Amino acid sequence: MTSQGNEFASRADGDGPGSDWTAGDRQRLTFDAFCDTHHRTWTGFAGTRLHDGAAHEAVETAKGRVWREWPRILREQFPAFQAWTILKEEVGAALLRRMMDGGPPPAPEPVPPWVRAVRATAERARHLPETGASHEQLYAALCGLSERRHDVVVLRYLLGLTDAQIADCLATTEGNVRSTAGQALDRLATALGGRAGRGGRYERYEQDGRQ
Repeated sequence: MTSQGNEFASRADGDGPGSDWTAGDRQRLTFDAFCDTHHRTWTGFAGTRLHDGAAHEAVETAKGRVWREWPRILREQFPAFQAWTILKEEVGAALLRRMMDGGPPPAPEPVPPWVRAVRATAERARHLPETGASHEQLYAALCGLSERRHDVVVLRYLLGLTDAQIADCLATTEGNVRSTAGQALDRLATALGGRAGRGGRYERYEQDGRQ
């Protein structure tokens, strides 16, 4: 059992040998393996919305909830989606608390570092045009995407998940992931001064300004 699992054992179901953790070794090991598989995705996504400390707390709280609902989650068709939904709820709750508390003072740099990572990865994959458009424009476009499109872009281009992994996480199909990514990239490409081309490939505007 991992140290991470030990932490959840004491927090979720009490300390000592009489807890549910010691009574259900198989469930515990399955839960630990599940968390290990998805930990990078959860922490990476939470980090795009929250500061490091708040992101860590949201992930840990989500894991505690997943453990408490673990028997039910295991019976679901898409366990990863059930956990993802819980994570999104905890991230949303943390954002709401921050807003109600007045929020932190504005950071000197308005564009989070992960926006640059998304842009660089998408450009290397030739899924976005390489233009002189600012990171601020990309960030504004990312914030304007629908929740599902935003999630797909972050999971695909920041965290590097495969379409199959994203489909599992979002309880959809690989085809839908590709379609959603294409729709999101259309909007991002336009924001960066490019235009969508056929087959999800992107072109720059012509030098003479024609579209």
